[in-house]
Amino acid sequence: MNGMESATEFASHFGFNFGRLVDGYQADIGVFSRLVGSPQGNLETGVVIQTKGFVKTSGGTFSREFLDTDRCRFCPTCVATDVGPTYRLHRAYGRVEWMLKFIHTCPDHGIGLSKVSGHRLKAADFSAQLRTRLDDLERLARKQSSRRPMRLQNYVINRLRGGEPEGIWLDEFPLQAAAHFTQLLGAMSRDGREPDLEEFEDKDWIEVAEIGFDIVSRGRQAVETTLEPFFDFKTVRRKVSLSMLLGRLPVELLQRLEQPGYRDLIKVLENAARWRYPTLISELPN
Repeated sequence: MNGMESATEFASHFGFNFGRLVDGYQADIGVFSRLVGSPQGNLETGVVIQTKGFVKTSGGTFSREFLDTDRCRFCPTCVATDVGPTYRLHRAYGRVEWMLKFIHTCPDHGIGLSKVSGHRLKAADFSAQLRTRLDDLERLARKQSSRRPMRLQNYVINRLRGGEPEGIWLDEFPLQAAAHFTQLLGAMSRDGREPDLEEFEDKDWIEVAEIGFDIVSRGRQAVETTLEPFFDFKTVRRKVSLSMLLGRLPVELLQRLEQPGYRDLIKVLENAARWRYPTLISELPN
């Protein structure tokens, strides 16, 4: 709108650093809040604090492996509504939930998120990234909506937006651990102990998320019932561990023990296994 090529240049005229604002630096958020005439506390729900390995939002903290921070992901219909018929591009803004890899479609329009693979250093400049797809915007906005159920996605978005808790077992865990566990449980239910997660495409993640959420939404007992067939494991070894019994599921959780919720999920699995294997060897570090 002001003839500048980037948010970085625009911000420099007003005494704050756009990159630091995007990374959640309080000093730059303070300058920005004064400029827009809003108390700093009112902006907290929109603040994203980025550190070396994690991104903290008002709805939870996520490791970077679960966020697409190097690409711009967007719903073309939301963006078309933002910019209006006169294509005022500066009115378009990104939604935090679009960054999450747990999210595949727009919850409001039911169409798959589009992606812009731009320059990594400009990934946070939504308008600058969007300009590269402006010619495609109308075509993308006409995409057919998906009617596939996406209950895990809806659950994640509700927690991100601070909605009312659904009152299910999954609520006990931090959001990333809860969503990741649901995906893994669905993958195990569909493909067995050793799902080839590296070969999964979006359609696979959507499918296993639905399978997993159907289980976890019915509570801890349903999770344990799902695991029962995997405990029928014949081995000549006297020492049995979760990784032997459940394969990829505990391995993925054990790799992330430093992140909130994963240790508690391992304990849930261990308790379920000990009904069958009282001498189960714990793989949790002391």
